[in-house]
Amino acid sequence: MSKVFISYSQSDRDKVAQFVQALQTVNITGWLDATDIAAGDDISSAVRNALSGASAVLVFLSNNALSSRWVQFEIGAAEALEKRIIPVILSGTEPREGLPDILKDRRFIDARNRPPSLVVEEIRRILEREN
Repeated sequence: MSKVFISYSQSDRDKVAQFVQALQTVNITGWLDATDIAAGDDISSAVRNALSGASAVLVFLSNNALSSRWVQFEIGAAEALEKRIIPVILSGTEPREGLPDILKDRRFIDARNRPPSLVVEEIRRILEREN
């Protein structure tokens, strides 16, 4: 079973939850701040610990995510830990517009107008190739 870190904007929580549920059907668990950080926990430390234990980082990108300081922090921390970063475009018209430099040259998964099950199957294949 793979464990991935899920980076997203809180504004996209409902949409991302659909992908997290679909990930579970293919034995991939996702670390989510909303469910995996307890009240009183130091958020930065919890995020770094979760990133350390993740096999990859899924960054669900939208205009909201691109303006989120936490998403930016998580992308930078993942890069520093040399984690596989898989960008997933949730919304927006031009996927490369506004991307952080770290992500500009990466191949992304376009999840716009696609069922979560198909997107998750693509993620599963990527993760299997690395094991």
